[in-house]
Amino acid sequence: MAVMKGWRVMDARIGGTYLYATVTAYLRDQVAPRLFGGEGARAFTAAAALTEMAGWMAHEAGRDEDARRHFHRAWDLSTVGPDRHLGIHVLNSVAHLAHHEARPEEAIGVAQAAERALAAGPRNPDLKAKLLATQARCQATLGRPRETRALLARAETALQETHHEAPSPWVSSFDQGALACDAARCMRQLGDLPAAQRYAERVLELRPAGRIRSRAFGNLTLASALIGQGKLDQACAVATDVIHSTQTLGSYLVIQQLRELRALLTPHTAPIACTVVESLTEALRQRAWWYQWLTETPPKAHDDRS
Repeated sequence: MAVMKGWRVMDARIGGTYLYATVTAYLRDQVAPRLFGGEGARAFTAAAALTEMAGWMAHEAGRDEDARRHFHRAWDLSTVGPDRHLGIHVLNSVAHLAHHEARPEEAIGVAQAAERALAAGPRNPDLKAKLLATQARCQATLGRPRETRALLARAETALQETHHEAPSPWVSSFDQGALACDAARCMRQLGDLPAAQRYAERVLELRPAGRIRSRAFGNLTLASALIGQGKLDQACAVATDVIHSTQTLGSYLVIQQLRELRALLTPHTAPIACTVVESLTEALRQRAWWYQWLTETPPKAHDDRS
């Protein structure tokens, strides 16, 4: 548990790409031998939680095949342990990956199955909100604004509910900042750019400076919403900030979104936009070299519509 908590802190600051090899080595060398060492079901719970964490780190590194393998293995392990919430949390990760890979209907089905399992108890309002937010993002991808907003409203209500018992320490938290990030992406997907801007600004209000990745996603969504509204000067200021603040962040997902931001700015001929496009091009060139060195075989680029 102490090891996982430490990795969570580092992951939020520097990104999962740096940590992935360390986590998988720990699973292989330290955790796997303990599964059959007489420690009981608790060892399987720990293995499930750490394997799910490895899946997210693989996903952030752009290695979605590895992420899928980790998530499914984590689910198998979670069925042995006594922590029901952990298994539901893993299902949400499976749904997230399906959505990322442009299978929103499949993702909705997985998230709804997890929601039904959660309804059987024990209650966990934060986990319920997480499942609802995942479904909202899928509905936004499918172009369903009414369903999207209804799910986001239900997620907001769930976060206001009280826990009847301590939540599972193996399940990563979901709070107002995380919901604001999902809502910002939903609104951008639906074309409601003023709402996307408001939610993105909410993310930045709630996330401290140490949460570099969360702030990066908030800033990237904010910049794209500002560009879409014709607020070019503001967008360029945000883009410049995110270039500098993510220099040491190991996240292929952020690199993808920086590419998307450059594509949005490229058609603009204003001097400030041209300057930022040049900065983005140089930053992406440096990060592509760094990423190739770090991972040896970088993943193929694909559009992240999330």
